[in-house]
Formats: sequence, C-alpha cells, structure tokens
Amino acid sequence: MKAVLFLTVVLSGVLAVTAAAVEAVEPIQGTQELLQENHVVENEAGVLVPEAEEPEMLSAGEALSVEGRFFACPAGWIRYKSSCYLYVSAGRSWTSAAAYCNSLGATLASAHDLFEYSFLQQLTSRGGGSLAWMGGFYFQGWRWVDQSPFNYNFWSAQHTASRYPCLYVNVRVGWSNHNCGNGWPSICVKNTDTC
Repeated sequence: MKAVLFLTVVLSGVLAVTAAAVEAVEPIQGTQELLQENHVVENEAGVLVPEAEEPEMLSAGEALSVEGRFFACPAGWIRYKSSCYLYVSAGRSWTSAAAYCNSLGATLASAHDLFEYSFLQQLTSRGGGSLAWMGGFYFQGWRWVDQSPFNYNFWSAQHTASRYPCLYVNVRVGWSNHNCGNGWPSICVKNTDTC
C-alpha cells in the first residue's frame, strides 16, 4: 500500500514538472502569422479551431444550428434550413429535370410544411418564374423522389393522377399536378447532413 502511495506522489510530481515545462516553452517564431494565414484561432479551452466566418443571412425566425455554421452551399445555390436549393430556369420535362438534379448530386425539391413550400414559392418567384417542377409524383400513391414521407398536402387543385402524375410549385397558390412532359423550370435540393 505504501508503494502505491509513493508511486502516486512521484507520478504527480513528474506530471506537474512536465506541465510547467510545456507552459514555459516560448512560441515558435512565426506561429502567429501561420495561424492568421490559415484562419485559425485559439478557443477558450486553448484548442486551435477554424476562425468563425460571418454567418449567412437567414430568413426571419430561422436559427443557425451548430451544424449550420460549418457548411456552405455551392455557388448559385440558396441555403434554407439544412439544405441547399437551386432554381433551374431552363424549361425541362419533369423526368429531364429530375435527371438534371441527379447529375448535380441533388433531387427535385420536396415540401413537408407550409414554410418549406413558401420558400419554394419565393425561390421560384425570385427566379422570375410562376411555376416550377418539384419532386412529387404519383405511383400507387403520391410520393417524393427523395423518398421522404409524403406527409404534408397543400393542393390548390388536384387533377386525375393517372393523366397528370407530376407535381409543380405555383407561386400564387398551393401545388398542383400536371402532365410530366411540359417544359418548365425546376427546383433542385441537396441535403447537407449527408457526407
């Protein structure tokens, strides 16, 4: 027992001396310049972390989450919540629009509440359009191409699904379904919570 107590005291002394020696070391010349060049700062705990950038402008009432501080959307994409959206003004059929979004690593946009749908309406309007394809389609029931649940409805008009199986955003009212062959703008979305 005395041996354990003795070893504990000796080990504590060694650790104290080592810690004092580490604190006494002068910073390497030029360290501050390197930290500034690489946009690195020391946090409260003394750990080097990336310097915080100015946060993106958020819509009213949207809080910046911890994850949200560390990603940026690609050029031309608009951030909303934890996703990046792209309004594509080129007219394409629904299938062609879905393929185009897929080529960008994205899908056609889905809406799961009034706020998301309102955002899609605003994005379409700011892009100069009044209609845009979104990722809803009919196949044995209404579905989203991103495989998220179709748990929110905001229909302004619902036509026969067998003849009009593709959903589109309407900037003045809720969404509707139409023939998939029409050449309309579209909205792509990339989720940022996947690496």
